[in-house]
Amino acid sequence: MEIRQPRLTATARQAFFNCFMSVLACMMVGCATPSIYYWGNFEDSLHNRYITQDQAQADVYLFETIRTAEQQNLRVPPGAYADYGFLLFKRGDREGAIAYFEKEKRLFPESSAFMTKLIERVKQKDAETKEKGKPQDNAGGAQP
Repeated sequence: MEIRQPRLTATARQAFFNCFMSVLACMMVGCATPSIYYWGNFEDSLHNRYITQDQAQADVYLFETIRTAEQQNLRVPPGAYADYGFLLFKRGDREGAIAYFEKEKRLFPESSAFMTKLIERVKQKDAETKEKGKPQDNAGGAQP
């Protein structure tokens, strides 16, 4: 006496396959951890600035990352505001630099000491620049 195994019909096999693939897809999606920050092109910005020495493209990537994150109410990654603030400082925009350092300090309290020091340095440089541009007083009443 022979026991016969029931065979699955083509429809049953297709249904089993579809179910298996759905479970597999759910497992794969469930394993992906979403990032809590919007990184955008921030890493590309750093690469272009320090490796390929392409400052212009690095600046564009950094600005786009910050702008997109802010427009879509996503979290800007740590260091992005500080990096952009430093970029503004190098361009001579001291007020803009301070504003971005303050943003970094507010969003990432662990950077507070470093950002405070940078803000002090920017203000110091600003005061030195203003002091150099101020006309000198003639001490002792000497005539020019």
